[in-house]
Amino acid sequence: MRKRALLALSLPLVAVGSLAGHAAGYALVGTSRVDGRIHGYMTFAPFFLAACAAILAASLAMRAAGRLQGRPAAWPFALLPPLAFLAQELLERLAAGLPAHAVFEPAVYVGLAAQLPLGLVGFLVARALLRVVDATARALAPHVAFTLRPALLPVPAATGEHDARPLRFDRLGRAPPHR
Repeated sequence: MRKRALLALSLPLVAVGSLAGHAAGYALVGTSRVDGRIHGYMTFAPFFLAACAAILAASLAMRAAGRLQGRPAAWPFALLPPLAFLAQELLERLAAGLPAHAVFEPAVYVGLAAQLPLGLVGFLVARALLRVVDATARALAPHVAFTLRPALLPVPAATGEHDARPLRFDRLGRAPPHR
């Protein structure tokens, strides 16, 4: 459960990084008129980013509540962005009716190269967010203002003398009853 919850923190950052790499590749190299047809679905990117932010906020709230422990793994940030990016590019081209080898374009190479640095940035952001949430949770945690400790009573000093008074069992009181 905890690993899945920690992955719920990582996946939105990975997805946003993949989308950013996608945009960076086409911004640096430029788009063709075919690319304009392919990327029409990008008008829904704000909704996608809002969903990623909501999942990230829920994960951070779980962390603040103490339900999400551990550190984020580096493998999702290194492995998933390039794979997601290539899958996205391939699906875009196949949906536009282009052959699969159309994925070998300069913009795709630039976007793919951008995935690793963006994955590293996402990993560092995840760690920083967890540190901030942990520090905030510690600062807002209720602190006990005082503690109840047993009172330290003074111990009478030993005098070395023994109380020589005889014990009385012939009276009622604390002694066992007579028969």
